[in-house]
Amino acid sequence: MNMTSEELYRQLDKLIKEKADNQRIYDWVEANLDEQQISSAVFVRAVMTSVCQSAISSENPYKVDMNQRVPLLQKYLTDEQKELQGLYALQALMVKMEQPANLLRTFFDTLYDEDIIKEEAFYKWETSPDPAEQQGRDTALKSVTAFFTWLREDEEED
Repeated sequence: MNMTSEELYRQLDKLIKEKADNQRIYDWVEANLDEQQISSAVFVRAVMTSVCQSAISSENPYKVDMNQRVPLLQKYLTDEQKELQGLYALQALMVKMEQPANLLRTFFDTLYDEDIIKEEAFYKWETSPDPAEQQGRDTALKSVTAFFTWLREDEEED
């Protein structure tokens, strides 16, 4: 079954908003997508966007709760390239939400602490020259300066 990225996103988003358990999502993915689609940037971005959007509380300041979906992201963000796509998706989500203060930083902390995204992918994102990924990039980078400072200090201590 070949679905557009829009359809894929809608289906995943529906499952996640219905609070379907992760197993139901895995089953849906396996039933509807082939290996190639599952490892595509489109799929990774759809999963990341849906999970992150559903993890944001409407409180102000926003809070993020990804606990239930950590295994889902760990299952599909399996290498540096997919992790990078996940970060691009998050950057795009922040643009769509008009860059709320500290929200990207909160996500970065969670993604790092939960071993969803590794240091290498964060550094790749930070220095990415990809012309397709420039929208909102400067604001995003500024909002996570402290995260990268902390990451580098942490590295020096090891």
